[in-house]
Amino acid sequence: MKLLLALSSLTLLSFAREIPAVLPDPDGKPGDATKPVKVYLLAGQSNMVGMGNLSGAKNIYNGVFLTSDPAAPEGPFEIYKVGKYKVSQFTTFKEDGTATTASLASGTFEVPLAGTFKTHSSSPIDIDGKRSPSEISLQPGKRYPFEISEFRGNPPRFWLEKIDLLGNGDLENVVKREKKFPNLIDDSANWTVRNDVYYQEARIAENGKGSPLSPTSNGKAIGPELGFGHVMGTFHDEQVLLIKTAMGNRALGFDFRPPSSGRTDPESKWESLEYKLMIEGVQKTLANIDKIVPGYKEQGYELAGFAWWQGHKDSPSEAATEYEKNLVNLIKDIRKDLKAPKMPAVIATVGFGGHRMSENFLPILNAQLAVGDPKKHPEFSGTVASVDTRDFWREVDESPTNQDYHYNRNAETYLLVGDALGRAMVGLLGGKAEPTPRPKRAPPTSLVQVAELTEAQKSAHQKALRPILLDGIAASYLSNPRYQKTLAAEASSQRPERSNQFLRGAMFGLTNIYRATGLTEFEWKPFGNDLRNVKWNYISFDPAEKLPKDHKGNRYRKVTYPNNMENWFTPEFDSTKAGWRTGLQPFGQLDGKLSALRDCDNPVCGCGHAPKSLWENEVLLARTTVELPPFKKDHRYRVVIGGAAHVFAGEGYAIYINGELLAESNRGVARREGGQPRGSHIYADFRDQFKGGKVTIAATSFLNYSSPRGPIPPTGHFSLWIEEQKISPVTSQ
Repeated sequence: MKLLLALSSLTLLSFAREIPAVLPDPDGKPGDATKPVKVYLLAGQSNMVGMGNLSGAKNIYNGVFLTSDPAAPEGPFEIYKVGKYKVSQFTTFKEDGTATTASLASGTFEVPLAGTFKTHSSSPIDIDGKRSPSEISLQPGKRYPFEISEFRGNPPRFWLEKIDLLGNGDLENVVKREKKFPNLIDDSANWTVRNDVYYQEARIAENGKGSPLSPTSNGKAIGPELGFGHVMGTFHDEQVLLIKTAMGNRALGFDFRPPSSGRTDPESKWESLEYKLMIEGVQKTLANIDKIVPGYKEQGYELAGFAWWQGHKDSPSEAATEYEKNLVNLIKDIRKDLKAPKMPAVIATVGFGGHRMSENFLPILNAQLAVGDPKKHPEFSGTVASVDTRDFWREVDESPTNQDYHYNRNAETYLLVGDALGRAMVGLLGGKAEPTPRPKRAPPTSLVQVAELTEAQKSAHQKALRPILLDGIAASYLSNPRYQKTLAAEASSQRPERSNQFLRGAMFGLTNIYRATGLTEFEWKPFGNDLRNVKWNYISFDPAEKLPKDHKGNRYRKVTYPNNMENWFTPEFDSTKAGWRTGLQPFGQLDGKLSALRDCDNPVCGCGHAPKSLWENEVLLARTTVELPPFKKDHRYRVVIGGAAHVFAGEGYAIYINGELLAESNRGVARREGGQPRGSHIYADFRDQFKGGKVTIAATSFLNYSSPRGPIPPTGHFSLWIEEQKISPVTSQ
């Protein structure tokens, strides 16, 4: 007979079992089947499902560079610097007896990452007793001595380039290369298996899916269950069953909404559905425990604890205000529905961004911490604990990906969260657990007061970084096969096989490198007459090809032009005779008024400025003829469309030069594309239209009346101008 034991009927452990900081290797033995199985419920959204990569991480950088120059700024990937050089002078004598004075600089340095580094120095350098090594293996946590000789004046600064760019943050690297969590691998470097802990996924897999706990139990990614299960398996002699009922993209205030919180939408079949499925998943698993737990001997089971990790979906402020109340109700309702009135509960907080967390998530964090605070919730004293996960955040450069909402898929983060939840649970059960060793990490820059830099300091930073940026990063960028073909095509203004309304390309990255050194000669700059300051002829009309105002798709389409305007884009067309107006860019409106669309200072958009000419009806046609100088040989050119660089703002467009179609886009800006300049490069096959002299430029676009969220007032903002860019070489300047 299966037996459910509520914790309220159990006595606390009569001994204080201690969990060491470094967990022992599993012994491979099954748990004691003469005692009830210890059952733990793990619930939440996608991060509880598990997004920590098992393997396959690749380094996100093309190069990692470290400098000894104290004038260099602290980088996003921290640049380690030596302190002051010790400089000594000594006299040497040539064979003819001539005396010369030489200098020797010495010091020590350290690196943040283990690996193989290439040395760069303008004078001979000895590192750790090796004379001018072209490559050297270095380890973090050790200070390496160096000496620089054969220089005059101030000692030259040296820099290092990491050349073995290994991936970071997946479980293979964390455990096998970085030697963390040794209990997860055996002496042959194979993953260990806990035969005393069984893991059952009871939500996503049809009819559930389980196995003895190992790093591969959850598939190709781990969740907190791995760290949690190893702690609980070490703590208990009994068999342990972990039941996970988690699903991604679920809110506590809606999907997991507990019964005690009431309903916000009684008609919705989705509200509270995830809570019901969680309870059903646990009950179904327990009803079949004899078929799930290997070696089960009808000894019964005990609901020993509940672990919760969730919060991303509730981050908007209107949802966050109710989070604490809902979390309290969740714990109470689960205890009630599973008939375990004092079941311990541990809560992992959100940790996105670590201690640089966005303000959007701080209300959730504070609510989660409050529920585990006995001063704020004395009814939970001794039975509920919160774990602050911000220390477990790992930056992109330490991780497999840049998915911040999945903690950059960093396996160490998921291990640490699970391990901390397990140790908190041990504390609630009367045991003792030493904290897991954590390497000392530099305080976040957001917590350190940083003085505003003077122009002299900025200049010193740029000068210090210039050798690395030009000889290191730029050279690495140019030699990367990923960019070589595209850079060559962009430099020669070749038309790509597929057109793109967005104007950033491979040259954009190279320009950013030069900008960081203080070199601005390779920036995009206005070309010829600024078309935003010349008079345009324009007209707007509602086409016969109607679309509903609430149409959520693209509005750009082929339309029938008014009578005698079929050739509106050609140089011969007489716009004055056709009754067109004359005005300045930008053309636009917001609900019929010449108003700015939003608070925007993006120079490639301009929609933060009020339009100068009213765009009244859906379709805009605009044209002008200007005198332009000829193109320069070592430059490239582009036409920029302003006013619609934002997500779901603006529409498609067409651009004509001297009656020829230069570019056309049938859509606006979708998610994750906002902020980029739009328009068209002027490719080599079109440059004959710009030999100097008069050029007729014409363009068309459409107003917006709706967004994916529903109807909006009539909205439009359109402008157009031409820019040139000097093609950037790679030189040390």
